[in-house]
Amino acid sequence: MIKTLSKIIVATILVASSLSAADADNSKYKFNINSLIGFEGTYSNFDYERTEAGVLTEREKVSLNGGGLKIGAESQNYRFFLAARVYDAGEFDYARTYGVELQYKFNFSKFANMYIGVNFGKADMRFVDTKNGHDNTVMIDDTYLGGDVGFNVHLGKHVDWEIGARVMSLNTSKTDAGATYNFDNLVTGYTSIIFKYKMD
Repeated sequence: MIKTLSKIIVATILVASSLSAADADNSKYKFNINSLIGFEGTYSNFDYERTEAGVLTEREKVSLNGGGLKIGAESQNYRFFLAARVYDAGEFDYARTYGVELQYKFNFSKFANMYIGVNFGKADMRFVDTKNGHDNTVMIDDTYLGGDVGFNVHLGKHVDWEIGARVMSLNTSKTDAGATYNFDNLVTGYTSIIFKYKMD
């Protein structure tokens, strides 16, 4: 996964360099590329099931608040982000995600646009189950794949307000002390402030 992300980062830098060179050209083939940095607040739900000897003994929904940082670039119709997020919830000692997001923008108005996209990356979590006399700890260190949809409102030439929904699918199982924990989807509502700027 780290090798894949490294290749993506290198490819992004190369593409950005070529686009900057094209932008410096005074020909008609100029590109309008913005660099982006965003600060995000999130509210998420996370489901898990606990089974012992193949018998379902518990089904729970966990709520997590979180925050994140994402950096990227956008053209007229596309956005690309590298994102890191942390989450806070009682059942998790820690919960973090790191990933890549690619989005397509529908520019239906000069005041706002809609986007849909895909995301993938890595989830790094430590889950502690102390309910009903349990004392189990499971580590999640797996990849996720998902999608998101939302709206950008242009607050100014260099600032967007973003509101959206995201799904990250883990579909992973972990076992501790004879109990198996099945983790499904991390479903998130989020809002972000996106700052746009051009790099020379």
